[in-house]
Amino acid sequence: MILIEFKNGILGTASVSDSVVAPWSWEMTTGENPAYPKTGEACYMIGGTHGSLSVPLLEMWSNPSERSWTEPFECNHAEVENEDPLILQIRQLCRVIRGEEAPLVSGREGLETLKVIDAVKRSAAAGKRICLT
Repeated sequence: MILIEFKNGILGTASVSDSVVAPWSWEMTTGENPAYPKTGEACYMIGGTHGSLSVPLLEMWSNPSERSWTEPFECNHAEVENEDPLILQIRQLCRVIRGEEAPLVSGREGLETLKVIDAVKRSAAAGKRICLT
């Protein structure tokens, strides 16, 4: 379990396990790898005060009028092309190398992600909170 406090005070949690027998892994929910049976479930659920998103189903849930537990929810589904992500990544890398477009994720963003992962590992090892500036 990871608890993250963002600079603006918002709290985020992440619970991850590779030892649970369950239909919610990335491989089993996306159908990207034919070695895994597709379950049709969501592997990530991201919730906020004005809506939520399930991944990879891309269902976006919100209240159409007043934000309330007692009001009906509206579900919108984002449509995407179902293509092999590894092929898409290689195509995008080739376009970047040819100078046709910028990378989808910058080196700086990748470094910041690694800093967070390192902080999580250091926090778990030390049993204390790690602050990133």
